[in-house]
Amino acid sequence: MGGKKKKSAAAPTSFFACVKVVIQPELEKKVIKLINEYRQEHSDKGPISGRLTSKKLLDLYTALQKFQFKTEHIEEAMKSSMLYGGDLTSALDWLCLNLRDVLMLFLQNDRYLLLAAQLYDAKEMAAESKAKKDKAGQRTAQDRIRVIQQEMKSLESHPMFNSAVKVKDAPKEEKKPVALTDGKEELNFNLFEQADTPPKKKKEPKDIRNFDYTSRSWTGKSPKQFLIDWCRKNLPKSPPPSFGKVAVGRYWKCKVRIQRPNDVLEVCPTILTEDGMQAQHLGATLALYNLVKGQSVHQLLPPTYRDVWLEWQDGDQKEEEQTRSAINKPRDQFIARLLARLKQQQTLQPQAEPQDRLQDAEAEDSWENLDTQEDHEPQRGGGLEAEEASRRLLLKLRSSALARRLLAEREQLPVFQHRQQALEALWRHRVLVIAGETGSGKSTQIPQFILEELLANGEPCNVVVTQPRRISAMSLASRVSQELGSEDGPGAKSSLCGYQIRMENRSGDATRLLYCTTGVLLRKLQQDRLLSSLTHIIVDEVHERSVQSDFLLTVLKEVVHKRSDLRLILMSATVDCQKFANYFNRCPVVTIPGRTFPVEVFHLEDIVEETGYVLEQDSEYSQRFVEEEEEVSINITQKGGKTLQHQEPIVRDSGPGWDLSPELDHFSSRTRHVLQYMNPNKINMDLILDILEYLDKSPQFRDVDGAVLIFLPGLAHIQQLYDLLTTDKRFSSKDRYKLIALHSTLSSQDQSSAFTVPPPGVRKIVLSTNIAETGVTIPDVVFVIDTGKTKENRYHESSQMSSLVETFVSKASALQRQGRAGRVREGFCFRLYPKFRYNSFIDYSIPEILRVPLEELCLHIMLSTNFKCEYGSPEDFLCRALDAPQQQAVCNAVSLLRKIGACQQDSYTLTPLGHHLAALPVNVKIGKMLIFGAIFSCLEPIATIAAAMSEKSPFVTPMSRKEEANLAKSALAVANSDHMTIYSAYLGWKSSRSEGTRAEMAYCRRHFLSRTALMTIEDVKHELIRMVEQAGFVASKPGRTPRSRPGAEPKALGSLSQQDVSVLKAVLTAGLYDSVGRILCTPSLDVQERVACVAETAQGKAHVHPSSVNRFLQTHGWLLFQEKVKYTKVFLRDTTLISPLSMLLFGGDIDVQHRERLISLDGWIYFQAPVRIGVIFKHLRKLIDSLLERKLANPKMNLEGNLLLNILFYFIYL
Repeated sequence: MGGKKKKSAAAPTSFFACVKVVIQPELEKKVIKLINEYRQEHSDKGPISGRLTSKKLLDLYTALQKFQFKTEHIEEAMKSSMLYGGDLTSALDWLCLNLRDVLMLFLQNDRYLLLAAQLYDAKEMAAESKAKKDKAGQRTAQDRIRVIQQEMKSLESHPMFNSAVKVKDAPKEEKKPVALTDGKEELNFNLFEQADTPPKKKKEPKDIRNFDYTSRSWTGKSPKQFLIDWCRKNLPKSPPPSFGKVAVGRYWKCKVRIQRPNDVLEVCPTILTEDGMQAQHLGATLALYNLVKGQSVHQLLPPTYRDVWLEWQDGDQKEEEQTRSAINKPRDQFIARLLARLKQQQTLQPQAEPQDRLQDAEAEDSWENLDTQEDHEPQRGGGLEAEEASRRLLLKLRSSALARRLLAEREQLPVFQHRQQALEALWRHRVLVIAGETGSGKSTQIPQFILEELLANGEPCNVVVTQPRRISAMSLASRVSQELGSEDGPGAKSSLCGYQIRMENRSGDATRLLYCTTGVLLRKLQQDRLLSSLTHIIVDEVHERSVQSDFLLTVLKEVVHKRSDLRLILMSATVDCQKFANYFNRCPVVTIPGRTFPVEVFHLEDIVEETGYVLEQDSEYSQRFVEEEEEVSINITQKGGKTLQHQEPIVRDSGPGWDLSPELDHFSSRTRHVLQYMNPNKINMDLILDILEYLDKSPQFRDVDGAVLIFLPGLAHIQQLYDLLTTDKRFSSKDRYKLIALHSTLSSQDQSSAFTVPPPGVRKIVLSTNIAETGVTIPDVVFVIDTGKTKENRYHESSQMSSLVETFVSKASALQRQGRAGRVREGFCFRLYPKFRYNSFIDYSIPEILRVPLEELCLHIMLSTNFKCEYGSPEDFLCRALDAPQQQAVCNAVSLLRKIGACQQDSYTLTPLGHHLAALPVNVKIGKMLIFGAIFSCLEPIATIAAAMSEKSPFVTPMSRKEEANLAKSALAVANSDHMTIYSAYLGWKSSRSEGTRAEMAYCRRHFLSRTALMTIEDVKHELIRMVEQAGFVASKPGRTPRSRPGAEPKALGSLSQQDVSVLKAVLTAGLYDSVGRILCTPSLDVQERVACVAETAQGKAHVHPSSVNRFLQTHGWLLFQEKVKYTKVFLRDTTLISPLSMLLFGGDIDVQHRERLISLDGWIYFQAPVRIGVIFKHLRKLIDSLLERKLANPKMNLEGNLLLNILFYFIYL
């Protein structure tokens, strides 16, 4: 929420384009009271500008005067706004909130301007009628003019009327003489009549002057002639000026009379002359002075008259200043007092800032310590005494029976033969790259070599090994702990090895070798930016190129430069190792060959040919479900035989899955048919079961002992295959099969069984993701079944979000998977894709930093900077990365973080929201949605919807049953929302699942749902809820509002009230804004005709996607959308109809356009509302931001009974 203030764009040309917003008077009073209380409480906390001057305050005062506000209201508004850094807008806001009749100010003036335009039109009509001699039309126009003028006159008399807009063209009045003087002595027409007999008064000295200019060689016009010529030119219908000489003793003066169209000007100077002609010239000069004030006519007059002109001008200015000074004295005194108070408050600010910064630092520290189990670790080291204790423990463990027995196994590893070479290279160089083939033993042995060498020589030793996955860190630490001779496990007093992962720390005082996840080391860097306690850092699996590992390498490059005593080892599979070496100043590379046996590879064509697999026409793995869409022209016959053609996007049948190459000609027609029509985008579980059966029945494989390792993309596929295997009679015998699932979310106890060799005659089947490619080694694998799929984080430009996308692996990954089968003997690899598909794979996976949005990475850079790690700005830091992303992508990421309120507008300092988003490994918009879901006590449904956004929609569309699938989805539709419809489908699936597998499968078939997708959503949802709860957001106690608790899961959507649905929509708005569009309502006159829904977004018009439940929605309102995709038209996917109030409460920057009575969001979204309501929402947003900031800084803060929260819910329920 919140963000940098933008200049508002022009308001829409028609109010009909705006949704109207109104609130009840009672609610309005409550909110205004709350706003004023908040302002009073925080009135002394606003930043006062150091450039405030009396001139700026005067400008503000004058601007408010133009609105015709009373003086006391202006002064109160300025005091209430300027004392917390306000301006004209905030002063107007205060007036709108606190003056009941301020609305009339804008209404009156707007109405007056409208009437003025109508008056002009009426006069034009009257003139035209007169020219045409149309008396009837003339009478009608005159009547209209009279009515308009009467209403305008009543508005002009209103105390709030702005005289600046008054129409000056008034009806002609009776001619009346008007007397003007030089400003020193007022003379009206009556005084001229009594000029010879002035009233008795004390005689003043006479001003007698000589204006003779003949001696100065003047060749121009005389003042009298100049006046006559001027009147002839500018007043052609008036008679020439008249000059009446008046004798004053022996001196003269002259009164001048000029007839003007509407009045008479008569002037007479008070200066006397000795000559009658001079008196006439002087009178003419005074008349010109009054006729052409402000013009430089005096420069055309003789010098003597020019001087008196300037004298009159100076006198007038002096008198005006005196009058103005007298009138403005109270105003100037007020401004002086206000400026003095502002300066006083300004001097107090620097004293408060250090304390504020200290509080901020404490808040950051407390936030970071949320995961106390993770970051609290025992102090290791302790000098010579501790090192000696570690050396004695090593010698003791070395002599144990366990260490001696496992030493024989260690010596068989290829890396053991290169022990001395690796250690010598490390002593000579501070950075070293070790490239080892899979199975070489580098992950377990290299750290032990360093540990044993250092402790044996009595040198300081504290080694950290980072792993990309938790399971790798745990399994490696367990194995190394045993090889070192400890039987008590990692972290025990008798073990030198331990591990630390998120929420689990198995290390102790004796630990000298620590395996940890990359994230754990990054958090250690926040506490100690030079990692002073460590002697060696080993970064394992660097070839995977995750965002975290690339971030860590960028940091470590700087740390190594600053610490000459630190050694850094990068360990990788033999994949592009030279790139890492070049990044670290061409450091040496030590290559260790792997101990692998030959592996025979079978591709899809070989597998189908050997197993006899048949693809049935109605199989779910045939080309029925397709992934792409295209737009086609469809002819529709309407009533009366009329044909209408329109474009409609449909799911495209891409035809055969593979273009068969001539190399497959020698295969059977059955095999070629399977390859041609099997869906390449769906993992064929039936074929995997047939392969497993084939291994047991085929003479070639049935007598071969060894485990089967099956690579699958994700947990949902693992669960699906696990269920199929456990329910299939062919694999139900526990004496013959041992089934194990390997995934980072499973418990360590379940995963440890994957590394245990089963008894003879028992076939171990391990279902795993790409974690088993290089991260962990299962010792007895002989058979590998490679689906060729993995899940990668991908950025979608359409939704500006990232999600895990199922994609084909690279050649390097396929070779790694193949190599897992050749660890103990000759192995066999079954690839569920043709050979020509393998040939088309990319060589290496694209580094994650180049294919994901950078908001999460920028958050971590800012977080580290907040902890004084001095990484610099995200732009500066990322340009130093191994593969630097585009600068514009980094700037866009920072801009989005500021827009959603994750960091400060003018710096890289994280807000409390930003701190929490940094702890959630999801897209920042989804993260914000989850946090708001926790605050508003609806975490469970929001986490479900967020999981569906992160993965994919559970709805599927068969090509031949498209209309049926849409109807099935419509049957589940709720609240004009695709997001709520997905939640409805999820709840129905959960309910059917409790009735058994048959009921579950029937429900999915009936509603065209993917069971695999629903299972994935279920798993991701629980993980998201767990992470939010770890951040400290706990379930609120049930209050009087019908809100669901975060952990509560309704049995059906019907159990959610309409109010609950409104809350869910508001939270969706808080997360996904500004992906919104205004519905362009175009209802058809024909009730039976269904018109496609079109919305206006910030980038232009877009159609609602035909798969949406809102595809035919026709109403005035706003749609929230998840993503925008472009075919021949632009379409909005996954939409939800939302309330304007939700946008005003949780949307972008609010700007109140007082005169237009409009509220704008981000300069392009407009709502029509009274001025007061616009100001209410603008200030209510500040209260919301303040409350949320306090809640985010302290997640356990109890909001039950909070007045503001109750008001928010009331707005949401409207």
